[in-house]
Amino acid sequence: MIDTIGGRKTAIVSTIIVGFYQTFIGRLEDYYLFAGFQTLLMFNHMPTIVEALIGQMIGEDGDDKERTKLMMRLTIPLSIAFALGPYLAVQFLYVVSPTLMASQTACGIVHLFVLLPVIFFMLPEQSSNKSLKSIPSFGAYFEMLRDTKFLWSLIFVVLVTGPYTAYDQIVRTLIASRMLSEPNDMAKLALLLGVATLIANLFILPRLQQRFGPQQLLEMSLVLLAASYAFLSQFNEFGYLMIGMPLQIIGVCIGVGQLSAQIMSAVPRSHMGKAAAMNRIAQLAAATMSPLITGYYIDTYETQLLCYVSLGVTICAIPLVHVYGKFMQRHFVNLPTVKHAYD
Repeated sequence: MIDTIGGRKTAIVSTIIVGFYQTFIGRLEDYYLFAGFQTLLMFNHMPTIVEALIGQMIGEDGDDKERTKLMMRLTIPLSIAFALGPYLAVQFLYVVSPTLMASQTACGIVHLFVLLPVIFFMLPEQSSNKSLKSIPSFGAYFEMLRDTKFLWSLIFVVLVTGPYTAYDQIVRTLIASRMLSEPNDMAKLALLLGVATLIANLFILPRLQQRFGPQQLLEMSLVLLAASYAFLSQFNEFGYLMIGMPLQIIGVCIGVGQLSAQIMSAVPRSHMGKAAAMNRIAQLAAATMSPLITGYYIDTYETQLLCYVSLGVTICAIPLVHVYGKFMQRHFVNLPTVKHAYD
């Protein structure tokens, strides 16, 4: 849809369908209707749309340094939303209504009334190609995967985000009960994660980019992630999460930013939507590591072994990046900062 009707129109369609889903999912009582409604979540890919828009604005021949900065900034609202969303949901249950249906309905209505004006007035209108030739085919995706740089970038995305997603999903389940008794803890965690991503984007990354190339930055992010898993394997109290999880979000912020920039720069402008979709597919594939690791290796709520497994996967990824990521050795400091007209 992105390559066919444009990113802005795709964002509008996605927002309306997801808002409709959130508004009415809590009212369903029939099992099969509920299962059918879940198919609407295939449109819940706003980060993919934004990545494609960034890729189209910068272009395949644009500045990788600028592209990486923009990609990394996406993690700021995402990290805040993932931490703040459950907190706001609990506050709604306490203050407004104790029913889940009311909370989900309010979420859908707010989603529509907040996001649609932002899309209409702030997202740029990109040119689209409505011809049948622009409709994606499996052949186009296989052609992209034949590029070894593109393929290895996707593999690295799985290795970076898989362990992080597995740990993140389990920890959120563990602290869900804590939110009911001490909801302010989620506010502190949301604030801390948001500050960590801001510091990484505004202060840490620009200085690192002056001295190191994308491959070295990706290796540094993996080392930082490995250190966070090693630390969290020894502690599972909430206070220690306030130390380990910011390290994780900084590592993921740096790693995914570098890899997303590599993926979007490897394809022509007409394939930006497909590249963003492949990036999203890789991240969703990484999320499947969560039930695999947690369901087979972990009993009940034990997180220590999960950290060990995540640590092992991350350590194995470092030599792979060093050997097969040499295409990312181009140094950002030697690249000019290109100014673009985004209209």
